[in-house]
Amino acid sequence: MSDTALMTLIIVAYLVVIAIVGLAGTKLIRGTDDFMLAGRRLGPFMVLTGLTATHIGGGAVMGVSEDSYVFGISGIAYSVGTALGLILLGVLSAKQLRNLSLRTITDYLALRYDSKWVRGLSAGLSIVAVTGIVAAQVNAAGGALAILGIDPTIGAVVAVVLFIAYTVFAGMWGVALTDAAQIMIVVIGVPIASLLGLRAAGGFEGLRVFAQTSGDVVASDYFSPVGMGVGAMLGIITPVIMYDLIGQDFYQRLFSARSAAVARGSAIGAGLLLLVFAFFPVIGGMSAHVLFPDLENTSSALPTLISEVLPVGIAAVIVAAILAAVMSTADSLLIAGSTHVTNDFYREIMGRDPQGDSPRTLQVARVWTLVLGVAALVFALTVPGIITVLSLAYTMYASGVFVPVMGGLLWKRATRAGALAAIIAGSAGGLAGVFGLLDYGGVPEVVVGGACSLVAFVVVSLLTRPEPAEAVARRLTPEPATV
Repeated sequence: MSDTALMTLIIVAYLVVIAIVGLAGTKLIRGTDDFMLAGRRLGPFMVLTGLTATHIGGGAVMGVSEDSYVFGISGIAYSVGTALGLILLGVLSAKQLRNLSLRTITDYLALRYDSKWVRGLSAGLSIVAVTGIVAAQVNAAGGALAILGIDPTIGAVVAVVLFIAYTVFAGMWGVALTDAAQIMIVVIGVPIASLLGLRAAGGFEGLRVFAQTSGDVVASDYFSPVGMGVGAMLGIITPVIMYDLIGQDFYQRLFSARSAAVARGSAIGAGLLLLVFAFFPVIGGMSAHVLFPDLENTSSALPTLISEVLPVGIAAVIVAAILAAVMSTADSLLIAGSTHVTNDFYREIMGRDPQGDSPRTLQVARVWTLVLGVAALVFALTVPGIITVLSLAYTMYASGVFVPVMGGLLWKRATRAGALAAIIAGSAGGLAGVFGLLDYGGVPEVVVGGACSLVAFVVVSLLTRPEPAEAVARRLTPEPATV
């Protein structure tokens, strides 16, 4: 049997095992809260691995190694953003919002501002964002399967079918179980493969010689921490940090925690773990460029390196774990999107099933999981590049929603009208830059959009009358049983 055939067999077997582990979660689902939030019973290990897996799939592994293959050390930008974002999430808001026993981050906005319009606009933007981020995972999965000789488009379709299949049935329980099973393989296997790849490339001296002699890169930029450009790095880091602080997929993990203390500690722990892990995909991507300078599909840089420097059996398990982590990121995002539809639109805005726990609501959640997965596939096949898609999705959501969320937490004078103005102005400003309607001269679109949102938020809030503080406090008082 050829090495490629053996690797294919091992990867298929691994994914079957992971699917079985995930589907085991169906036995724990008795209602919509079990499907969306694992019954709020997850402990620190499960929450930490879940938060880590949400970033460590398509972004912090595949995306960073792809950027590092092209730009060198500065490819670490995305990982730096993810780590800082999760640490800030733990410090600023994880404990406070978990105490409220919410289902979505837009539940908080609706409570804080007492507005269905705020809920609807922010939930709509979040759905667009999570669909775009799933699309990035689809691109990453296609890149991972490309080393088996599978066309990336066909690989993307296969990945979508796989992660939709077990997400629809297993929900958050399935996601949590698969995260715990595979994340340790990734955080151990990727560093080993990257260091072995670095040795095969001649160590850091080999990277230096390659950068000086290759016509593909500029040596001074390849080893500069800002080699891709400060503006480009800020364009990656800023929206990632902002998204981490408001992203439904992260809060859904925190809301699944069994306590507020678990939510806070797990967010900080996941950020620190990602910060340590961040350097290895960079080393792997740069080493892959030395060893495979003519790689056509740069998103498969790290899987190609793994398949070449490790024994075929170990390589197959690590590649399979990366692929499974990518799909785990995607499935948690799909649940985040379908939770918005069922909780924010179906239950709260449309007034169907006020308790949110009927079989019909669970059916709605599963149908929308399928719909959003198909939409993500279309997006992935339309917009190439993992980090490009991620940055686009983060910008669209963070520009409008970041200020109302953080402003609501930090500023008591904020008003409903100010929040609405911030969402509209920020989204318009960010999207105008993303689609080239306005030229911001190298300033990241999310920064301009966020600035527009902040100005609108402050000005309109100061011009309108705030609710009595007692009324807001009553809505935001935790239930004693959930503290």
